Amino acid sequence: MILRAPRPADGPEITAIHAEGLATGHASFRDRPMGWEEFEAGFALALLAEIDGAVAGFAGVAPTSSRAVYSGVGEVSVYVAARSLGRGVGRALLSRLVAESEAAGWWTLVAQIFPQNPASLALHRACGFEALGTRRGLGRMSYGPMAGRWRDVVMLERRSAVVGAAG
Repeated sequence: MILRAPRPADGPEITAIHAEGLATGHASFRDRPMGWEEFEAGFALALLAEIDGAVAGFAGVAPTSSRAVYSGVGEVSVYVAARSLGRGVGRALLSRLVAESEAAGWWTLVAQIFPQNPASLALHRACGFEALGTRRGLGRMSYGPMAGRWRDVVMLERRSAVVGAAG
């Protein structure tokens, strides 16, 4: 497995992997997958996993706010291709993303995950995130089998021990 920065040529595979995640109904409130331009503009820091020349997954950090007071606080996203599940791709991506985010000055990372996505919850916990609580009825699904339903989201956080306001 190779972990590297995403390139524009990876756009179609990134979009396909994102579409797979959205199709589960338990990956995001988004109703359509990101294209390259949206992906590139949305993440301040992003990584891609490649196995045998094919994109196996991606992860990124997006600022939670443009306000200066929240500088260094980002929301993480991790998506793994269905064909690559169970191969350690998510763990490799998120572990490296945490390390690179700290090197870039990110001191708090957050993740918002549907309770029905136990694999993602376990991955984030394994990488040092702790559950802060459940946000009840945070958003209403607009697509898929859960369309029209208000969804709960587990809020997780990871505070850096090496940068920012640790503790």
